[in-house]
Amino acid sequence: MDHWLDFIDRGLNDQEVPLSQRPLQALMMLFREGAIEVNAGDERIDDPKNLGKSVEKLWFRVLFDAVEYWYVERYGAPAMKSGGNASLKGAQMIREVPFAISVPANRNVLEEEGELAWMYFEDGLGEGEDATAWIVDGPDLSKLESEARETVDAEAKRTAEILRAIEFRRVTFPSDGDHEVHKLIQSTLTYLSQAAHRMVSGQRPEIGPAWFDLQVANEAALKAVIRNDTGKQPHIHPLDDLLRRAQQHGVLFESSRISGWPRFSDISCWRYGQGSPPGVARLYSAYQMSLELVSACMSQIKPGMGSGFGVLIRYTPWGTKNALGEYRE
Repeated sequence: MDHWLDFIDRGLNDQEVPLSQRPLQALMMLFREGAIEVNAGDERIDDPKNLGKSVEKLWFRVLFDAVEYWYVERYGAPAMKSGGNASLKGAQMIREVPFAISVPANRNVLEEEGELAWMYFEDGLGEGEDATAWIVDGPDLSKLESEARETVDAEAKRTAEILRAIEFRRVTFPSDGDHEVHKLIQSTLTYLSQAAHRMVSGQRPEIGPAWFDLQVANEAALKAVIRNDTGKQPHIHPLDDLLRRAQQHGVLFESSRISGWPRFSDISCWRYGQGSPPGVARLYSAYQMSLELVSACMSQIKPGMGSGFGVLIRYTPWGTKNALGEYRE
């Protein structure tokens, strides 16, 4: 099948299909292109429309393993595992040091170990979730003084709730909505994540670009509100001007809070490593303010459906192993 898979993979690459999704799509395409047919006892499979009924059968799993093996040999096992568990990236300051916080995009509830789990889409945190548990490689929080611990708890919770709120609007965006608004929501999340990643990197040269990331995240959120209400967006950069316009469309945020925001011309220089941007402490304060500004904007964009709906997910029934790596019977 090597020549067929090579041909199909080039097509999937042109479509920018993630590597983790390619083995299953490639197997389906082998059937659709007539490259393979299956005789399984009295069962003959030559109609790709009926494949959905066969994904749990042993012969399908064997074929999937063969295709997956081809991909592992071609790209390596680590690359094939990428893009598995989606998470939302944020930053959390503890003892004046920024740490990463990795927020699961969805709340998951196990139904059957290795096979079934509920995935809940929520506009914030769900029942029983503790945002501090998502701080990556952080110190023992029980050793903090009570006031410091309360601050970390509150900030981590707020960060997680806001990141979830943006993600919820991204994934539930109405299909008949203005897709330029959808892109602005996506950009808001992307640039907030990049700012957090740069902040926790510990690299001084990343501070300037992180300021630029926050600038763009705020711009995108404000422009999303304006465009969502008017069908168009201003092509300007000053946050005070954008906020003033967004306030006319329901955004509740005190203008004085951005009065000390750096000039766009300075931020543009910092983006390229020039000038002397304020350090991590000031950057983290700007990040916290940006989260709140973005939250005020997202509250004016109605999600495509209500929060808290769940989907029961079956782990790759076409694989010979379940989610625990155990062979299925």
